[in-house]
Amino acid sequence: MAGKKHVSIRTKQYGRFRGVDFSTDSALVDDSRSPWAPNMIADRGGMPEKRPGWRTLASFDGRINGLFEMESGGARELLVHAGTKLYRLLWDADGTPRRTELRAGLPDERSTAAHMGGSLWIFTGEELLRCDGASCASAAESAYAPLTMIARDPGGGGKSYEALNLLTGRQRVGFLADGESSVYRLPYEDVESVDAVEVNGAALTTGFTVDLAAGALTFDAPPTAPAAGAEDNVFITFTHTVPGSAERINRCRVAVVWGAGGASDRIVAAGNPEHPNLDFICAYDNGAYWPDTGYAVIGTNETAILGYRRLGEYLAIVKADNGQDSTVFLRGGQIGEDGAAAFFVKPCLAGVGATTRFGFGNIGDEQLILTGSGVFALTTNSLTAERIAQNRSGRIDPKLLGEDLAEAVTCSWNGCFLVFAGGRVYGLDGRQPRSYSGRSDTSFLYECFYWENVPARCVLRTLDGGEETLYFGTEDGRLCRFNTDVEGMARFNDDGAAIAAAWATRMDDDGDPMVYKTMLKRGCAVTIKPYTRSGAEVLFRTDRDAVAWRAAEGLMDIFDWEDIDFSRFAFLANDAPAEIAFGRRVKKYKRLQIIVKNDAVNEGFGVYGIVKHFVTGNFAKR
Repeated sequence: MAGKKHVSIRTKQYGRFRGVDFSTDSALVDDSRSPWAPNMIADRGGMPEKRPGWRTLASFDGRINGLFEMESGGARELLVHAGTKLYRLLWDADGTPRRTELRAGLPDERSTAAHMGGSLWIFTGEELLRCDGASCASAAESAYAPLTMIARDPGGGGKSYEALNLLTGRQRVGFLADGESSVYRLPYEDVESVDAVEVNGAALTTGFTVDLAAGALTFDAPPTAPAAGAEDNVFITFTHTVPGSAERINRCRVAVVWGAGGASDRIVAAGNPEHPNLDFICAYDNGAYWPDTGYAVIGTNETAILGYRRLGEYLAIVKADNGQDSTVFLRGGQIGEDGAAAFFVKPCLAGVGATTRFGFGNIGDEQLILTGSGVFALTTNSLTAERIAQNRSGRIDPKLLGEDLAEAVTCSWNGCFLVFAGGRVYGLDGRQPRSYSGRSDTSFLYECFYWENVPARCVLRTLDGGEETLYFGTEDGRLCRFNTDVEGMARFNDDGAAIAAAWATRMDDDGDPMVYKTMLKRGCAVTIKPYTRSGAEVLFRTDRDAVAWRAAEGLMDIFDWEDIDFSRFAFLANDAPAEIAFGRRVKKYKRLQIIVKNDAVNEGFGVYGIVKHFVTGNFAKR
């Protein structure tokens, strides 16, 4: 009697998940990665789970152009540039936002800021503003009036001392009185005003006349000469504006805090559209003093400076890419014996340029730039010690590069680098192991993730102790915050709407595309992460299907006295991972993709693993 034909059951397990991979066909993706996993992020153990949602904190008239944080009186405050106004935002004890308008008349364009010397310096593209939290004014109002000349005789001469301040035409001149002269001539004719007069330490408001056209001041009585060996005893403060000088700083739209030796005691600014390849350095710890000698020409004027990154004691200056010139320059500096800072600039590398003023960040100590070819890191060749740029976003580049990167914004958050573009987020995960190519110890890719429905126009990451908070502003004037501060399942919604999250396997041929397979009804399941509220829907797609079809679904709630939903009451108190069995047979497929998703409001979702059992059949004819 003939026995039954023995059928060998094969097993395929998907686990040790890492991230998405858009760089290849869905059939060729590694088993640990997904060709489609919207709104998932790795948990602390590296397994994919639904991202936190976000909520609207406040709404403004006008699109959000800038979000800034500063300390005032020991308290942290949020400043919001919305439309043409700047607001100070605080929250009452019950969480109600309370806003104060600090300034109007700002340009309706995205702005940037730098914090130095206890003030926040906001570069709007039309005017440099100085904020202390409680008030905000033009930086020109508190601009330093430099002592441009000393040891000047009443009739002329003298020695140059401090450089002119680009922000203002106000300056001071120190005279050495001779005891005989009544007329004191300024270095310029046609001055606009004489603002202050000091003789022998006393401020005068009378006892002299001014001839603005001649640039001269005549005392009623000649000032007395100082004692032998004494210094200047007559100081005249006046205004003589050089047309266009203030606009050099006011029209800057890029800024970073840096200093000689890698200190943080100066602001470096650029982005003036009329001077695209110039940047300017303010005086030591004084954003209201921009010496007219403190500028540098960075490469050709065909490409603009778009941003800066710190590289140890150096400052990397990053320009747009024109395919020919250097795009990254290095600035260094040192303090001389006289206490003055001296800076130098040298070309660093070519071929990798930035696409936007808001496309910079870091993962750890690795500096990242959003370019037209993806996210690149500025690193050092381990053999030659030369600076090089290497791609770190290869797995998401095919989709990322389809966005309008000129409008993208980026930030570093929770060990990741996030690119916000077109309502989507492309993330590089610095917390997971890197994938090295084997060519060198600096050539690797980060694991990546992908989010949808995040309409960020500008972003702000704040740090309070060890807690990171991520805010973003929208085109329609909303200030939003990710729900990382929300306990329980309430964090899993986007302003009350469901977050559609999923994890899909590759389109798997199980090792042989020309053999038909049949997945068994039993022994196939997905293991999901436990939450107070959770569930999943399982879909299949074979090589015969145009769209995926639903195969199974299940709820996986953990009993919690503080969060009871009687419509789906569960006695399960075990918080271990659990399985949702598929319970469906899939016949005669060459390739099979399994998709696990959750699109319910206020439900957590995470995937630990997928297992399937199948048998093989005949050879496929085509």
